[in-house]
Amino acid sequence: MIGWLRKVLPVGNRAETSRAPSYDPAQPFVVNLYDDRVVVHRPDGQREELEWDAIERVVVRVSNREPWAGPAWLILVGDPAADGTPRGCVVPLNAVNHAALVERLQAFPGFSQQKLDNALRDAAAGKHRTDANCWKRGAQAVEASSDNVGNAGNAGNDSHPAAQPDSAHESGKH
Repeated sequence: MIGWLRKVLPVGNRAETSRAPSYDPAQPFVVNLYDDRVVVHRPDGQREELEWDAIERVVVRVSNREPWAGPAWLILVGDPAADGTPRGCVVPLNAVNHAALVERLQAFPGFSQQKLDNALRDAAAGKHRTDANCWKRGAQAVEASSDNVGNAGNAGNDSHPAAQPDSAHESGKH
């Protein structure tokens, strides 16, 4: 009787069934923008959140390798948490509300629209490319200091991406 039950019930395959996705991969990433932070809801139910003033770098990735294949991706790299844990958000550029996120990031001082445009063009053509930094905290201050003083090493690293919060971009609160 026990042998028959084992044949009928998939008891021996529990490890395999637990690895199956518990979400619909056709569901999109959803981006919500707030005055003080960005929140990304992933299709697998996870949530990533980062305050605007904690963003250290904005990287655009175009790849033909999984899980990055397909659209261009924005990687928002944050400063580490108090315990040293890395923080950030990863957003495909086909996410719900991605245009509002891009608009907000374009307002960061020194944001490289050309790098983003090049990455989007390559993604549309199905090309692979190296990651490109579209923005880095303090990069604008370093460039200005080297132009004015001739010594980039003395430049401050205190530019803030969220100098002027804009609640007009707030959308899709859950």
